[in-house]
Amino acid sequence: MVNFPDAVNAAAGTEVRRPAWADSPYQPPASSKDITDRCIDVYMMSRTPDGGIGGVGWWQWANGYTAIANHIDWSSDHRNLDLLQARLNCCEDQHPMLINEFNDDTLWWGLCCIRIYEIDGNEEFLKKAVVIWHQCHKYICQAGRHTCCGQDMLGGCYWTNKPGEGYLNAITTSLFAELSVRIARVELRRGPQGHSSFGKLKNRFSLHHHMGGTDFLEAARCSIGWILRCVYLPGDGVVMDGIDTKKNSLTNWTFTYNTGVAIGVCALIYDLTREQEYLLLACHMARCSMQKPGWVEKNGVLSDLGAWGRGVEEPAKNGDGVGFKAVLVRHLGTLYEVIRQSRDLDPRSMETASYIKIFININFQSQQERNTNGNGQYGPWWDGPFVGATSHSQLPVLDLMAVTMLVNRT
Repeated sequence: MVNFPDAVNAAAGTEVRRPAWADSPYQPPASSKDITDRCIDVYMMSRTPDGGIGGVGWWQWANGYTAIANHIDWSSDHRNLDLLQARLNCCEDQHPMLINEFNDDTLWWGLCCIRIYEIDGNEEFLKKAVVIWHQCHKYICQAGRHTCCGQDMLGGCYWTNKPGEGYLNAITTSLFAELSVRIARVELRRGPQGHSSFGKLKNRFSLHHHMGGTDFLEAARCSIGWILRCVYLPGDGVVMDGIDTKKNSLTNWTFTYNTGVAIGVCALIYDLTREQEYLLLACHMARCSMQKPGWVEKNGVLSDLGAWGRGVEEPAKNGDGVGFKAVLVRHLGTLYEVIRQSRDLDPRSMETASYIKIFININFQSQQERNTNGNGQYGPWWDGPFVGATSHSQLPVLDLMAVTMLVNRT
C-alpha cells in the first residue's frame, strides 16, 4: 500500500521492457469498418423485448451498449445511435433510473449514459448519469469511518447498497471515479455560461444542485486515491480487487478490468487537468498490462487466462469474467485518444500510444485469423481456436472492434 507520490515515483522509476510483439507489421484491411459493423449487427440480433441481450446479464448489457457507443464515436458513424438510445430507455422498465442493489452495475449504466451524451449532447442521458452519480455517492466511505490494513478507507465505494455491506472493491470505486471525472469534464468545459443539468434536477430528485465541475473532479481524485493507496501494486502496475472492512483483509485478485478502469480514470484526469503525474501512472499501468503473464500471450494476444481463459472455463458458459478483458481494451483506447489529442507529451507517452496501436491490431488480427467462423461471430478464446459463438463471447469483441476503429483512423 502506497501513497500517491510513491505510486508516481514507482511509475517513473520502473523500466518496462519493450514488448516482444512490438515489431508486428499487421495493419487491419480496408474492409475493417465492415467487419466491425458486422460484429455489432450479430450481437444486436440477440436483443430482447425488455431492452437487453439474450444470454448475458444486466451489467453486461450496459457494457455491450457502451462498446457500441464507443464505436459510434470512434468510427464517426451514427447509424446505431437511435437504436442504442431506445434500448436504454427500454431498460429502465427493468430498474427505474437504471439503479439496482449493486453499485458497480449501476455505475456501468451511468457510464453508458454519459458516453451517449458525449456523442450527441442529449441532456436526458446526462441527467440519468448525474442521478446515478448521486445515488452511488451515498456509498462512498468518508474519512475516519473505517481504517483497514493500516489505511483510512476514504474514497472507497461499497460494492452494494445493502444494509451492512462491508466490501469496498476496486471496480466499483474506479467506476465511480470515472463517472465523476466524465461529469467534471462536461461541467468544466461548458464554462460559467454553460447550461447546467443540476439545477433542473433539483426539484425532481432533491439533489445537491450547487455542485460544480471542480467538486466532481475532486470526487474522482478521492476515489482514484483510494485505489492507489489501498489496492495498487506500484511495481507491477496492476490493481487488486478490494478490501473487506469487516474482516480487515485485502483481496489480492488481479482482474484485467480493475486495472483497465484505473488506466482510463488517470488518463481522463490528465486530460482535464494536464497534471503529468496521472498520465505517467496511466502509461505505466498500460505498458505493464500489455505484457502481464496470465493476461497476455507472448504473441501479444489478450487471452486473460485466469478470468476466462481456454482450459479454465467451458466456452459456452456465461459468467462475469468473460467480459473483463474488454474493459482493459476499452481504456487502452481511452488513454490512446488522450495521448493523441494532447499537445504536451513526452516520448514515453508517445511510445505507449504506439504500443497500444500495435497491441490492438494484433488482437484484431487474431480474431480474424483464429477466433471467427467468418460470419461476424466470435468465440471466447481470443488466441483461438474458434469453438463456437455466444452472446457473451461476442460481447468483449465489441470493445476491440471499437478501439480498432480509434487507433487506425486518419
